[in-house]
Amino acid sequence: MRVLVCGLLGLAVLTGCGGAPAGQAAPASGGGEAGADKLRERETVIATCMKQKGFAYTPSVSRPAPPDADPADYDAMKAERSKNGFGVFSAIVYPKPTETRAPDPNQATLDGLSGPRRDAYQKTMNECRVSALRQVNGLKVTSLADYQDQMSTEIENIDKALDGDPKLVELAGPFAECLKSKGERVISGRPLALSARGSMLWGEQADRLGKAGEVTAAAARPYLAKEIRSALVDLECGKDFYAAFVPLQRRLTNQARVKYGFQEQ
Repeated sequence: MRVLVCGLLGLAVLTGCGGAPAGQAAPASGGGEAGADKLRERETVIATCMKQKGFAYTPSVSRPAPPDADPADYDAMKAERSKNGFGVFSAIVYPKPTETRAPDPNQATLDGLSGPRRDAYQKTMNECRVSALRQVNGLKVTSLADYQDQMSTEIENIDKALDGDPKLVELAGPFAECLKSKGERVISGRPLALSARGSMLWGEQADRLGKAGEVTAAAARPYLAKEIRSALVDLECGKDFYAAFVPLQRRLTNQARVKYGFQEQ
C-alpha cells in the first residue's frame, strides 16, 4: 500500500518514499501558491520546533514545477502515445536524464552527526514534522507511520470511488469489449484495471526481457513500435472512458494531496 501512496499521491519525501534523503523537506510539486505557502509555513514550524529542542534546521521548499498539460485532452494523449506508447519501452529508447534536486541544507547537518546524536536528530525531526502536520494542516496524526497509514486509506477510498463511479462503470463495458474485438488482452473490466492495463501488460513484457539481460535501446525499439500500436488502439477504444476517468482521478487525487499537505498536480 505504501507504493500506492508514493505513486498516486506523489508523496516522495516527507513520507520517506523512494531514495530521498532522510532530512529533506517536502517539495512543492506544482499547483497554486496557496499550497506553497502552506509548505513554507510547515517548514518554519519544523525549524522552530527543532531549535527549541537544540537542533539546527533550515526551512526548505523546492520551487514548484510547471503544471502539466491537460492529460485528458484527446489530441495531447494521441500525440504522447504516438511517440511513447504506454511509457514502458520508450523509457529505454528515449532515456531521460536523472532528475536532480537542489541539495537539502539539512542533509549536511544530518550527515555530520553519528551514533546517538544522529538518531536523536532524526527522531526529533520526525516528531517536529508530525507536530507541524497537526498545527499547519490540521491533521490528526500521531506519527509519520500513522500519517502514511491514513494516506493509504485515502488511496483505497479513491480506488473504490473510481471503480464504483456509475459513469465510469457504464463506459468501461464498451471500452473492454472494443479492446477484445481488436485482439487486445483484457484481464479485468473494472475502471481502474482498464486504465492501468496497457502499462501493466507492457511492463510485464519488459520485465521478461530484462530477466534475460540488459535491454538496449536498439533491442527495445521493435517492442516500442508494437507498444505504440497497442496504446493507440487502447486510446481509440477508450476515448470516452478516458475523457471521464482522467479528470475524476486527478480531482480526487488532488483533494487528497491538499488534505495531506502537498500541492496539487
